[in-house]
Amino acid sequence: IAADHRARVEAILPRVDAVAWVTDPEKYHDAALHDDLLRRWLPRLARQLIIVNKADRLSPEDGRRIRRDLEADVSQMRGTGDGGVKVPFALVAPVAVVLTSATTPGIDGLRRWLADGVAAKTIVRGQLAATAVELATGLAHQAGVDPTRPAMPYLDANARTAAIEEATAAVLRAVDLPGLERQAIAATRARARARGTGPVGHLTSLLYRAFGRGTQVADPEGFLVRWRDRGPLAPAVETIRSALAVPMRTASPGVRGALAAALEPTELRRGLARAVDRSIGGLGPLEPPTSRWWSVIGFLQTLTTAGIVLSAAWVVIWILGAPTTTSVQVPVFGPIPSPFASLVLFVIAGYVLARLLRVHAGWLGRRWAGRLRDRVAATVRVEISERGLSPLDALEAARLQLWTATSTLMRTCGPGGMNQG
Repeated sequence: IAADHRARVEAILPRVDAVAWVTDPEKYHDAALHDDLLRRWLPRLARQLIIVNKADRLSPEDGRRIRRDLEADVSQMRGTGDGGVKVPFALVAPVAVVLTSATTPGIDGLRRWLADGVAAKTIVRGQLAATAVELATGLAHQAGVDPTRPAMPYLDANARTAAIEEATAAVLRAVDLPGLERQAIAATRARARARGTGPVGHLTSLLYRAFGRGTQVADPEGFLVRWRDRGPLAPAVETIRSALAVPMRTASPGVRGALAAALEPTELRRGLARAVDRSIGGLGPLEPPTSRWWSVIGFLQTLTTAGIVLSAAWVVIWILGAPTTTSVQVPVFGPIPSPFASLVLFVIAGYVLARLLRVHAGWLGRRWAGRLRDRVAATVRVEISERGLSPLDALEAARLQLWTATSTLMRTCGPGGMNQG
């Protein structure tokens, strides 16, 4: 009668397992029950029962008559939906009518109906659970997964580490770390030459840039970017495929195709190449080191160059005009005219300064090259570990999910799990 009560009931009805409609001898023909509720919901709900309570107030004959009337009404309403739309009879479970009372005839009929419903639900639940377990274990068997044992990847931790190390070494051979070290040292010396060799060094640097020599032998960043031009990744790919040769042969037929696709050389090569590109891109701009001593050496080289020029002019004047000059006594060589001695001393000083600059720049360049080499090796190793085997990792993740789901299903839906539930 209450609208909010009816709204609540109609919201709950589609969600429950079974419905018992309770009436009594005075209200069993009530239009609100028949027209508003039973006619609408009987064709829609799977398991229902109509209870006529207070049956102790009826004679046996009246009880049988009321039951027959309700059964006839139910039979008519079971096959009719809203607005007289026919509902397939096979989809509607039979609806029984029972008489109950707090005294006689009691509630045995209701008890049996409840017990039968619980038993039927348990049977259906057990059948569904058994079917789910059977399908899941069959799928796991096809994927080569045994849910009764610990999950085993195609590559255990030691084999995976060894494969990654060997693949990383093969990739680094293609990158050519010794060549990178030479490029880093040459780039450092080029920067030192531009700052520490005086006017001659500036002229040499301009010539190197004009002829492109700097980009060929002193460009570590460009050298890394052009790594594909120096070596293939085929050895690294074969290293990974070799590590999975035994798992490939022992894999179940259902998953062998997916494993072969994960180890397809082209995809593996692309994955490794992307890993190398990401590692190189993560290094950022590569700037050679510098030193304030180079500016000091450059100033001294400028003075030395000026001394060489002046000494050479002095030598020319001395040769052409033969002016009187002093001599410098040199062991073994004897007396040497001062113009020649001055020229030789400035040339030697320039050579010593150039060698000192080269040695210092080489020392700084080797230290920088070592750090750069270690960074490249570390980033390549990390990229290959985390992303280089991504096709295989995706397959492994799917197998682990299947193992987890199947083992969980067997625990919860197996005989022990069902009994506990």
